[in-house]
Amino acid sequence: MKIITNKTRSFFYLIVLLACYLTYIIIKPYIGAIIMSFLTAIIYRPIYLKLLKWCKGYISISIILTLIALSLSLLVPLLLIANITIKQSLEFTQDISGLVNNNNITLLHLISQMNIFLTSIPFIDFQITETTLIENIQTTIGPISGYLANNALNIGTSSVQFITQAIVFVSLLITILPIMPTLFQIIKDLSPLDDQLDQKYIFRITSMARAMVRGVFVIALAQGVAAGIFLAIGGVPYVAFWTLLCIIFALLPLGVNVITVPAGITLIVFGSIWQGILILIGGLVIISNIDTFLRPMLVPKEASLNPALVLIGALGGLNIFGFLGVIYGPVIMIFLVTTIEIYLEFYRHEKQINN
Repeated sequence: MKIITNKTRSFFYLIVLLACYLTYIIIKPYIGAIIMSFLTAIIYRPIYLKLLKWCKGYISISIILTLIALSLSLLVPLLLIANITIKQSLEFTQDISGLVNNNNITLLHLISQMNIFLTSIPFIDFQITETTLIENIQTTIGPISGYLANNALNIGTSSVQFITQAIVFVSLLITILPIMPTLFQIIKDLSPLDDQLDQKYIFRITSMARAMVRGVFVIALAQGVAAGIFLAIGGVPYVAFWTLLCIIFALLPLGVNVITVPAGITLIVFGSIWQGILILIGGLVIISNIDTFLRPMLVPKEASLNPALVLIGALGGLNIFGFLGVIYGPVIMIFLVTTIEIYLEFYRHEKQINN
């Protein structure tokens, strides 16, 4: 056996770097699916363990049942979203067709109200006509069909990429679920840190991942539904579609106020005073505080993070990783905070003793 020297150790580290670089090149297109499979395994591991106990230790059956539970938890909301979107889109198309093809009283009233509002604004000498409004609607909606036709090939390519990403995601998920403790032990064995510190990292990061998924999505659902109720009371049309948009915007740092504030102002401008005020108060006072009420119940103390750091992490993650960065960003921030805590608790104290 050859003696390990500084030269052989350096050569081995170069091999490690080369292996990591080549691996990164290979997995780069699937990094999103890989990260998501780990997060999903962390979140659905408790369900898997319960099913494993219920199936008396049969791993394959437990994995299949876990995948079914995962599929149902994803497919049911997606089918609901698709149903709402299609139904409301058809209603919107029919209404627009009625406005364009007929002398619609609602359209004439809308134009009259808009002109009254424009007249009340100083230094603005502009009036809207029915012809101008219809032409703008046709100009806005018309290019959609052309865009879909011209980008059909890109849509097909995206579908193929989605299928490959899904295959990678499912393959990793069914691999990780049964061996997650082993993976964590491998991480501890590879890490030069004390096992206690490794465990702290693992515990904080997994807690934050679970908390962000539960907290972000449950709170977004509650805020979106509450916003939909206020919009329905206010008489806003296509309320199911706007509720869906509110749920989506609630996942983002700007929140449902992106929908409720313009809706409330628009209602007030066009004469629906109490409806507009109700939506504004509901959005700014009640819906915004749902987060304050639910988050302490959904986010454990171990995963608590300063709201400013959560906001920075969510915005930064959104910018770098896309939609799922809303989850990835705060997880990275909890990693940073845990590192600082470990330094202050262990290494800073040890440094002072050595000095």
